[in-house]
Amino acid sequence: MYQRKTPIKNDCSIEKALNLISGKWKPAILSELFHTTLRLKDIQKGLPEASKRALTQQLKEMIEDKLIEKKDFNEFPKKTEYSITSLGIKLSPVFNELSKFGDNLMG
Repeated sequence: MYQRKTPIKNDCSIEKALNLISGKWKPAILSELFHTTLRLKDIQKGLPEASKRALTQQLKEMIEDKLIEKKDFNEFPKKTEYSITSLGIKLSPVFNELSKFGDNLMG
């Protein structure tokens, strides 16, 4: 059974929010899901250095946290898609601001 590595604390709003998006691959996955629905193989293509195990663990956490949803299609071969939820889309402006902040660090 999968166990979350970092427990979510409820006493600090910022820490609580950061815990939801912390993880080596979560920001990259969320950034892509803001634009489109993806299958695991598409996520793997975009992040070739990430192991399938690490990606699936982080996807499970984001599903548990209701940032993304997983849809299984009843067809063969098996098809599963991941998409952003209404809660997850609320992170879009945060990511936009982080991107701007990062751009300022570069220049």
